[in-house]
Amino acid sequence: MPSKPILIYKLTPSQIALVDRLAGAENGLVLDDMEYREVVVWQELDKLGMVRTNPKRRKLAIVLTDLGKQIRANGYFSKKPVVRLTEPQIVALRFLAGGPRGYNEMPSHMVDVCRRLGLRGWAEWQGDIHGPRWMRITPAGWQVLKLVDS
Repeated sequence: MPSKPILIYKLTPSQIALVDRLAGAENGLVLDDMEYREVVVWQELDKLGMVRTNPKRRKLAIVLTDLGKQIRANGYFSKKPVVRLTEPQIVALRFLAGGPRGYNEMPSHMVDVCRRLGLRGWAEWQGDIHGPRWMRITPAGWQVLKLVDS
């Protein structure tokens, strides 16, 4: 039987980056100017009520709500859980903690989980001029893993 997800109340590195970017944008960010990772993060933050769309513009813009500003002022900690860390994600973090892993080294059931860790900012692809070659755990991923193991 799978264990219950671990509730995390601190924003992920990707969420923090988007909140900071929104805080610096006076009129919000135009959705067309956001990259894929930011769109995924925007959807997560929208469900939590930390951001909203600004319908007053011609193009859809994302702005920070009062709750988002409050959470930013509180050191990116929320009263509600912002992420549910699942057992497969913990296994993937431990897998990546063993060293950088190439795409072909990942078991097929772990590829999408590692991709999601990358979207959250807990893992990242690294490579050279020919493109990403391997995935490694980030310092924020190490923090999450240490919290889980303690």
